[in-house]
Amino acid sequence: MLDNLLNIKKPYFTIVYFLALVIDLWGKLNLETVPYRYITKSLLMILLIVFYLKNQKLNKERKHYYTLIALFLFWIASIAVINHVNNFRFIFGMLFFILGKAMYCIRFTNKRDFKLARLLPFLTGSFILMVSVFFLIYKGLGVFFIPVLIYFFISLLLSLFAYLRKNDVNAKSYNLVMLSMFFLILSEIIMGIKTYYISLPFQDISVMLFYGIGQFLIVYGILIEKKTIEEELIKIKL
Repeated sequence: MLDNLLNIKKPYFTIVYFLALVIDLWGKLNLETVPYRYITKSLLMILLIVFYLKNQKLNKERKHYYTLIALFLFWIASIAVINHVNNFRFIFGMLFFILGKAMYCIRFTNKRDFKLARLLPFLTGSFILMVSVFFLIYKGLGVFFIPVLIYFFISLLLSLFAYLRKNDVNAKSYNLVMLSMFFLILSEIIMGIKTYYISLPFQDISVMLFYGIGQFLIVYGILIEKKTIEEELIKIKL
């Protein structure tokens, strides 16, 4: 029963995970934060960690540990920011989010050389996005200006490393991880705008919904990752 539930080739885990996400969103709107939100939000990360451990095939390779550490860091961070009105807990949560993203950056590194011309459109778009968001929220940041700047920088850096996986891994893995970047950044933009600028429609639901989708997609994309033949040849030459 448990093997079938966690089997990546079957749909059961996806159904359970998104059911847990719906319960967390419902609990966020209708239940007391203590203890219910801590339970439902933790459940999401525990499910992802167990799912990853069950299906990962890297065993003792470093990339396996980077992913696992990232998931644990995101778990701690997601719990810390539940009460984001508390400045200390908010900074603590941001620190662990930054560390988690840094682990994913290391996880996505490769030995392939890249051309600046290929990166230029991505870097230009990322720069415009970051400047636009900061133009909206910078007046409300106050003492959080530097932490939020670092947070957005590491988010865009993670997207860059995910982008550079193209042609190194199979298309499905690449596309799912890039899609996860879209949902994670969208979640962070909404969170930043609602916290430091202005309230948005459905903000309480959308931040967690997009974050939950993003975390699922990045884990699933990593699990189905396969190196391309070209990348394997590069490894052999090295």
